[in-house]
Amino acid sequence: MAEALISAILEQLVPFLSEQLSLVTDAENEFRSFASTLKAIQAVLKDADRKQVQEDSVKYWLDQLKDVSYDMDAVLDEWNTKLGEGESEAEAQEVGKNAEKALLLKKLVCCFIPSSSSHSNPIEQVGVRYHVASRIKELNGRLDRIADEKNRYQFVENPIAIEPVQRETTSFKDISEVYGRDVEKEIVIEKLSCGSSEAQKGFEVIPVVGMGGIGKTSLAQLVYNDDVVINHFNKRIWVYATDPFDVVMVAKAIALALEVRGANEMANWGLQTLQERIDEAIEGKKFFLVLDDVWTADDKKWEPLKEALRKGAPGSRILVTSRKTEVALMMGAKRNMITLEVLSEEVCWTIFSKLAFSNVDKRDELEGIGRQIVDKCRGLPLVAKTLGSLMSFQEPTREDWNGVLKSELWDLERIKHEVFIPLMLSYYDLPPLEKRCFLFCSYFPKDHSIGRDDLIQLWLSQGYLSSKKNYWEQGLVCFRNLAKRSLFQNFEEDGHGDIVGCKMHDIVHDFALFLTENEFFNMKLNGEEMEINMKARHYTLLLENQAQLPSQVYQKKNLRALFVQNLCSSPLSFESLSNSASSVKTLTLSGCEFTHVPENIDKLIYLRYLNLSNNTKLSILPQTLCNLVNLQTLKLDRCHSLTRLPKGIGKLASLRHLHIWGTIKLEGIPKSLREVTNLQTLDWFQLVPDEKEAMTLQDLNQFNSLRGSIRIGGIGKVEDASEAEKAQLKNKEHLDALSLEFGECGDKQATALLEVLQPHPNLKSLGIYYYCGTTAFPSWMISLVNLKRLHLDYCPACEVLPPFGKLQSLESLEIIDMGKVERVGGEFLGIESHAHTTISFPKLKQLQFDYMPIWKEWEGSREDSSSTVIMPRLSSLQISRCYKLEALPNFLRRTPLKNLTIEFCPILEFKRSEYVNVEEDLKILTSESGDGGENAERWRHEERLVLTWPFYISKLHIAIYFLP
Repeated sequence: MAEALISAILEQLVPFLSEQLSLVTDAENEFRSFASTLKAIQAVLKDADRKQVQEDSVKYWLDQLKDVSYDMDAVLDEWNTKLGEGESEAEAQEVGKNAEKALLLKKLVCCFIPSSSSHSNPIEQVGVRYHVASRIKELNGRLDRIADEKNRYQFVENPIAIEPVQRETTSFKDISEVYGRDVEKEIVIEKLSCGSSEAQKGFEVIPVVGMGGIGKTSLAQLVYNDDVVINHFNKRIWVYATDPFDVVMVAKAIALALEVRGANEMANWGLQTLQERIDEAIEGKKFFLVLDDVWTADDKKWEPLKEALRKGAPGSRILVTSRKTEVALMMGAKRNMITLEVLSEEVCWTIFSKLAFSNVDKRDELEGIGRQIVDKCRGLPLVAKTLGSLMSFQEPTREDWNGVLKSELWDLERIKHEVFIPLMLSYYDLPPLEKRCFLFCSYFPKDHSIGRDDLIQLWLSQGYLSSKKNYWEQGLVCFRNLAKRSLFQNFEEDGHGDIVGCKMHDIVHDFALFLTENEFFNMKLNGEEMEINMKARHYTLLLENQAQLPSQVYQKKNLRALFVQNLCSSPLSFESLSNSASSVKTLTLSGCEFTHVPENIDKLIYLRYLNLSNNTKLSILPQTLCNLVNLQTLKLDRCHSLTRLPKGIGKLASLRHLHIWGTIKLEGIPKSLREVTNLQTLDWFQLVPDEKEAMTLQDLNQFNSLRGSIRIGGIGKVEDASEAEKAQLKNKEHLDALSLEFGECGDKQATALLEVLQPHPNLKSLGIYYYCGTTAFPSWMISLVNLKRLHLDYCPACEVLPPFGKLQSLESLEIIDMGKVERVGGEFLGIESHAHTTISFPKLKQLQFDYMPIWKEWEGSREDSSSTVIMPRLSSLQISRCYKLEALPNFLRRTPLKNLTIEFCPILEFKRSEYVNVEEDLKILTSESGDGGENAERWRHEERLVLTWPFYISKLHIAIYFLP
């Protein structure tokens, strides 16, 4: 972290020394000296970072250096903020006259330089200049002492860098990625499915124990998703058990999976209620519960959960993974304990080589060195996988591969360090920016879902990304590189294949906390007295059991970031926080149940990121919020009681991201927001024509830097299409997703409005909702050459489906609630009769029709020609609530359809000989029946059927898959 932090400080000092140093003449030499000393120290930081793992004295030295660097960052922040306030004042008063501009500039400079001719308060004249000068002198003295001490450690300047690594966990697993666990898998499955008398009550516990990174979770995933296990149990439940073991949270996760009665009120339930509901839901059911990564050996925490599960049917099982043998002993399951051993060298070589040689054609030349590297894995699959990924990024030369082989990091003996070895390699391979961004992820609680865009905004708030450059692209590159090295996992993709979310594995998270021990403090507080690391500057506190925010946090003067997850709705003193934690840059208070934001919030003058999402009782924001001149991100998603934004929101000149998704009572957006011309995120824009102070559709023309997604609601209330055209959506080239919600309006008005709301061709996803026009295919639709997803929902006037088959990049099409469509034919395919060769829907993979109540006919092309190709990539077709649909078109026989789902279509009949060989290719996965219980139960257990419809077809839900 030190290397990354010092690099960031030096980046800030470069423009300061060249542009602003003259404003603090008394400290000019001190600033230059500080920068020079810091550069000299920077040269040895790679070596110091390595040695800190083995030498506590080096770690202490680095901690001192980081403290000075953070304090210098605060000084520069104070300076730039004061300078920015002066510039903002000058811009606000500018009237275009050179003389007046000069006067304002003079006022600005006088904030920092005393003037004998000025008659204002002398303290205000000297003010910041004197404070900055005295602070830099004090910091310079501290840095000089640190620089003198570095000679004791014999650091090597700019040592050769080492390369990258990986690991993962989730309840789902690609079995092709797991090697060497077939025997253990069969042993576990045998224990799950056999060995207990039907007369035996309750459940058995099967613990899987082993060191971190050995593959306990992977084995549990293999077992959990095995067909034998799936068919053997009535209910499977997966729970990730965090440390410390929280029986209430685990019970809630189990109750949620069991869909217990009254689950929507679960947030208010105590342990007693949870036990009763689980007991009720589990009775008589044979269940399989996985408790992954249990750390506690306290039987008092295990006992309440055990009691709630006792009424499960005989043969129920609980699989527990843990690093501690004591956990198995505590659960009384020593007899069933499976101790996971290391993998053989050959299995590790298989894991390693699959990744390491994926892009290398010098396998014969490098295999010898590669096998020596694999020998360092010590049988840990995590290490083998991360090393394989590391070598895939290496140049395929013996020199580079030997560099990794000879790394002294492999000599670390302690278990913690052995687990962190591959992660150390990944970490050292990163450039300073990516190191810093990775370590910041220790700010999140364990197992936290991390949104990509949110993470980039957090990085920005801490100054890791340059706001004066293209910081978004910089952040995206950083995120992708960290993901490639498997420092992130459990990826979440959007509708067009981009990764938009992830998690960190607990070992990786522990590793990040290890490296930031005195910078980040991450703890769950349960009401008991716990020691708070007062050296840290970034706090993440999870409050439960009526725990209060520790008083030390309110008194923390050098706090940079605070994440509070209020699991028990304890009252927080926002006022106290605003009074004392004035240095905070990043504040996450989502779901803390605030009813208001205090007037003194403007004391948090350095605040750049404020997350108040999910505060459902928050009803008002003070005007003083608009004094936060550094604020870049304001998150107000799902604040259901909030009706207005502050009128002066336009004063937030640094604002880049305004999130208000799901804040449904918001009465428009203040017109002053138009002044924030660099806004990049505005995810919800609801038109309120009757509100004079609210922005109109044409005001969107100010925001050509918008990116991500935006949903525009109330479009039908716009009477003049020419006004809507002024929104200039076609100029917003960074938008990925656009949702247009019309509401009530006439056919011609809706058609005209849609025609003028043309987006940029870069758009990837388009949604059209509550549209009353007769056609949903404006002239610009065909120009959307990058459109991958199209969603139409409630178009009551459309009688004919548009020619969507012409959209060349479309991969997913959803058509919902088209009440006047009776027939779908060739016009939907977009096939021209005069065309020689035609491909309709060339890239479509997923097609869904839902609630088209009078739709009867679906025909293919009238052109019976081999030159006409329809939906050549279609893999999934879902048809729901199309009550009068009679048959499927013939062209489906020639599609690579894998998934066909039919819901509530009573007339629809299959002519199996025309589509597939039913007996060999058709598999029914689920069927649910209202009155036809016996038939439905029989179908549920059949694997291969020839379809002949039973009497209860109108009440069956059938999911049908075409197998490859």
